Amino acid sequence: MVHTVMPIKSSVIVKILRIAFIIGIVLLPGLYASGQVKFTTNVSSQDVGKSDYLQVEFVVENAKQIDDMNPPDFAGFRVVQGPIQSSGMSIVNGNMSQYKALSFVLEPVKTGKFTIGGASATVDGKHMQSNAVAVTVHPGGSGAANSNNQSQSQSPFGGNPFGGNPFFQPNMPDPFGPDPGDVDRDYVLKPGENPKDKIKKGLFVKVQVDKKSCYVGEPIVATYKLYTRVSSESRITKQPSLNGFSVYDMIDPSQDAVSVEKVNGKNYTVHTIRKAQLIPLQAGTVDLDPVEVDNTVHFVKSAGHSNGGGHSGNSIRDLLDAMADESGYGPEVDEKVTLDTKPVPITVKPLPDAGKPAGYNGAVGNFSVEASLDHKSVAADDEATLHVVVKGKGNLPVINAPAVNWPSGFQAFDPRAKDDFNKTVAPMAGSKSFDYVFTPGTAGHYTIPQIDFPYFDPATQTYKTAETQPMDIQVTPAVRSHAKPTDKLTAKQQQPGAPGIVDYVRNYGPWIAAFLVLGGVATYFWRQNRKLKKANRQSEVAAAVQQQNRAAMEKAAAMERVAAAAAAAAHTDKSNSPVREVTPGRERERDERHTISREPVIPPNAYVSTAPPADPLQEARHFFEREDSKGFYREVNRAIWKAMGRKLDLPASELNKANSIRQLQFRGWDDTGLMTLENLLNECEMNLYTPSYDRRNMQQLLRQAESVLDRLA
Repeated sequence: MVHTVMPIKSSVIVKILRIAFIIGIVLLPGLYASGQVKFTTNVSSQDVGKSDYLQVEFVVENAKQIDDMNPPDFAGFRVVQGPIQSSGMSIVNGNMSQYKALSFVLEPVKTGKFTIGGASATVDGKHMQSNAVAVTVHPGGSGAANSNNQSQSQSPFGGNPFGGNPFFQPNMPDPFGPDPGDVDRDYVLKPGENPKDKIKKGLFVKVQVDKKSCYVGEPIVATYKLYTRVSSESRITKQPSLNGFSVYDMIDPSQDAVSVEKVNGKNYTVHTIRKAQLIPLQAGTVDLDPVEVDNTVHFVKSAGHSNGGGHSGNSIRDLLDAMADESGYGPEVDEKVTLDTKPVPITVKPLPDAGKPAGYNGAVGNFSVEASLDHKSVAADDEATLHVVVKGKGNLPVINAPAVNWPSGFQAFDPRAKDDFNKTVAPMAGSKSFDYVFTPGTAGHYTIPQIDFPYFDPATQTYKTAETQPMDIQVTPAVRSHAKPTDKLTAKQQQPGAPGIVDYVRNYGPWIAAFLVLGGVATYFWRQNRKLKKANRQSEVAAAVQQQNRAAMEKAAAMERVAAAAAAAAHTDKSNSPVREVTPGRERERDERHTISREPVIPPNAYVSTAPPADPLQEARHFFEREDSKGFYREVNRAIWKAMGRKLDLPASELNKANSIRQLQFRGWDDTGLMTLENLLNECEMNLYTPSYDRRNMQQLLRQAESVLDRLA
């Protein structure tokens, strides 16, 4: 009896595969994006009003080197601010990555649909272009822009810089009286006063630097400010490029940093346009480019006092008096003026060669260094970590990992860096740590020598060296086999940009594990399902063939019994005949007749099988010529089983594949012959239920059948 194992439903396998596929689709884009160079175009809105402002930003990320970044032409817009350039870099495991952005504030000049083209740049030696963005300009302005204008009325830089005027100041003072220290704005244009002279005294921009001479790598602080005592609308039309420096903003440029400063005895409202810490990259004279600001200044013109009274000297009181007295209230006067700063030259001095220590790597400031081991004892070929921390003030973002003189037999990998410093103070203060993973090769007691960290101190204009204490480490014999140290290199240590991939795996580890487990389970079930289906088909074929063979054997046994009965009847007739004396001649005749009578006498109604044809595969060849694959495999299978039945002389109940192969093995068949026979039977059984016409395969099968039948004959 054949036991059939039910295969797993295909719907279950499909459901598992679908879940694994969905998880893979979710994870792969993030994996691909991790560490990938990106060059994108971002806009504040793709639907703006003609009276609104639009900010466009072109950003390059995850690049090693960025050169020649050029913006497109802004057809349909007027540039009211920009380009505003921001950039930075990070160093992880010795791999430097840069980002760079160009920002513009645009004002639509007409309505319609416009396409802002992509910016172009040379990124890591390859020409790249960012994506284009479609923008629709409709008449009027957006509600959001209007509300932003209102909410920003007290802050020319604050709030949302993308809607309305980014530099708006109120035309009218607060009538409820200023707090002490507030600025007394000069709104009234008195008779005989020149508005340009009044603006020159009440509105100007400045750039301030904490020093105009420094060394390469020595940070300086540059601050761009707008001073005002008048009512004006102001917008930045040109930001300083700050080329030749690594730039680190000390305040958020999008936020309005407002303060009050006294100049020549008068209070001014001061808006900080930008405050950044600049680290010069090379020696020479570098100019800090100017900032440009367009302004519209509003005055209320006074016609003089009819009551003959003089001016109080207080602009707010004079304005209120003029408004109360209609005869003294004049029209509003608007004046447009563009202000800019003058270029400020910065002299960057080269670091002195005298006294420069070996291994100096560009650190400028005042630093100390510490080192520690995560374990004082480690087994050979196991990993350990050396933790080095550089603390102090100076150009912390650009310092490199100090060199370590490892003992002989130690294998070290590139260090991982981590920053922890304050960019809002100058020079930047904090720490930068480095983790060195290393593997000792052989057991013993070792000493890691002191680690030197040379730096240049601009205060004393001399080189100094901070150093750690030597560290002892005990290496015990290896407790297990290990792969070669080079085999342990992770993707982070082998390829640039790999830290992003490792972080990605760390963040999404459970999801990746679920994806792998589900995919593996589904694949296992699918393969098991195929094996079960194949086994069930073979069992069904074997059962059908076994049933046919059993019927044939039973029929042959019945025929043998009939023949035996006939032979017995003939022998009985002979024994009952009378005895007569015979001559020698007659005796020979009797012996001949007796010999003939020994052949079995078969009754007329008994079935006698015909002799097998000379070629047992004749029918199979016939079906082969007719291209009938099903008939061909059926006749080959029948000829093989018929030959095995004659060869083995087994009862029909024992004539099956496993028993037949075992019996042939007992009779001296080798493994090659048995394997050929088994493959031949399997091929026939499979094609009986899943027929497919393959002439070449059928020819090969016919030759194998001929070989097997010759051995079974």
